Amino acid sequence: MYQTFATRIVSLVGDAITSNTIDQDAFTEWLTEEAMNAIDIMNPEMLVSASSTHRFTEAEQLNDVGKNVNATVDSSASSFVLTAHSPLYAKTGSILAFKASGVVQPERVKVISISSTTVNIERGVNGTTPAEITGGWDVFVVLEKSFNTRKFKLLEVNRNGYSANLIPSGLVQQSNDPNSIHFATKRSPSYFIKSGNIHIRPLVTLYEQGEIIGLTYPVVKYNMKSTTDLPIQAEDFIVTGAARKYLVRSMYEEFSQLPAGITKPSIAGTAEELTTTLSTGNTKTDFSDWFEIAGDMIQTDEDVELASAQLQKIGTYIQTHQEELSAKNTVFASALQRATTKYNWFITQYDKLTLMYNEKAQILRGVQA
Repeated sequence: MYQTFATRIVSLVGDAITSNTIDQDAFTEWLTEEAMNAIDIMNPEMLVSASSTHRFTEAEQLNDVGKNVNATVDSSASSFVLTAHSPLYAKTGSILAFKASGVVQPERVKVISISSTTVNIERGVNGTTPAEITGGWDVFVVLEKSFNTRKFKLLEVNRNGYSANLIPSGLVQQSNDPNSIHFATKRSPSYFIKSGNIHIRPLVTLYEQGEIIGLTYPVVKYNMKSTTDLPIQAEDFIVTGAARKYLVRSMYEEFSQLPAGITKPSIAGTAEELTTTLSTGNTKTDFSDWFEIAGDMIQTDEDVELASAQLQKIGTYIQTHQEELSAKNTVFASALQRATTKYNWFITQYDKLTLMYNEKAQILRGVQA
């Protein structure tokens, strides 16, 4: 049975990490990022074998404006009248279509302006031919269907069996103009991308079919055992890349536990670490007073015996301070040694994973010319 991606990541990183816990959200994020990287570097043959085809047979969505043509106009007319004003959805720039007894008519017109019930129009747009517009026809606003590519690796676009050429979105009008060198025909179609959406010219209608071929960037979850659509070589690359990121985060977490430095015992005031067990009273417990007391004993009281005892106490305190400092230094040195050993392990492991990652990336890229 195949292991989950999370299990494979942990096994690649190794046992030296203190806690190999699985952060579900982080693992899924890393795997998804590496899946995108894998698709972006795949050689063309591998991309084609892993690709899928998205088809649509009707490029138009019709929204009923709720009004009808009031009276018939001929093919040369630049306006027509509606049965009532305020048509739904229609506005300046809208593309309109007409239905007669439920049958969509061939011509498309563009709204130039709307004044009450009168609609001023540009005739025969989107590669259609002007024809009579008959009274009683239903009026519809045409919304063009498109395909979103924001999470998609696009390979090719076809229209009814003919390969479509990519054009800048600024050439859309020329692609509809028979007098332009950029005019798109059924045998020489074009497509453009605007706001992440693919639009095909001429529009796909009736029995025709548009094809968008490519790969959708997948969301790869930590508990999955396969990406389904991607080749096994890509899965190895994805897991290795996610393992590198897991290793780096684990390294930061490991060293965040290391002491910032040696903490020396406090020797100021009445609450220092080495004098808190002494008797109360400032002159007895405050180290900063001890030398002054000894001076008074010698110079003022001329009590050499008490002064000697006081100096002995000071010497004992200093020795204790040095021993405590030495102990803390030993603890820090031991932690630093362990951290250095662990750091060297992390670097060695990261280098191994990087080598594996680059080797698997080369497999995805294929033989370079």
